[in-house]
Amino acid sequence: SGQMFKSVLAAQAASLIGWAALGHNDRVGGLVFGDNTFELYVNGRKVASDPIAFKPFNAVKVSFRASYPMTFAFKAADYADPATGLEYDNTRVGDGGLIGRFSNGLVTGSGWKAKTISHGPTDLPACLADPTTCRVVNTPEPSRWTTSSAAAKWPAAKLYTVAQVQPHLDGFAAMNWGKASFIWGDNLVTDNTVLLRKTITARDSWF
Repeated sequence: SGQMFKSVLAAQAASLIGWAALGHNDRVGGLVFGDNTFELYVNGRKVASDPIAFKPFNAVKVSFRASYPMTFAFKAADYADPATGLEYDNTRVGDGGLIGRFSNGLVTGSGWKAKTISHGPTDLPACLADPTTCRVVNTPEPSRWTTSSAAAKWPAAKLYTVAQVQPHLDGFAAMNWGKASFIWGDNLVTDNTVLLRKTITARDSWF
């Protein structure tokens, strides 16, 4: 019986070690839609990107391993001319929006931070009338932005509805986004490139 007791203890210890190892090196899957494109970094490592820069729109399945605490960092960009902020040969303005859901329970929504690094055109009516007057404010990416604690001081990401973003993707409504919301900077139309950050300390749920 003593030998059996030791075996049970060993099995329990192994189980706990296994759970701890899983918690520190978790396999995570997810689904991300970005208008128009995105790069995803986790704990400073690039784990996924949208393979299509502009059109057609697509939802991207992602899969990676990472340890907790887990810092998610998106570089999300609308397809806009960096000099004018316009699309389609400088004939009109576009809009952005990103949504994601992950198997560890993380979703885009409240609690995310956002920093806009490309904004424009700064005077949209004048720009549309005469593209030579367009002005875009571009700022460099902050140092170590994917992991730096400075992101805690960024403004909160703004939440948007599906109706506001109007994702032009066949089958979008049938995809299971759970409680995820679209997020972006303060202006869905003129914020062209946005950095998005959130850190979680543990898995929120199991799928």
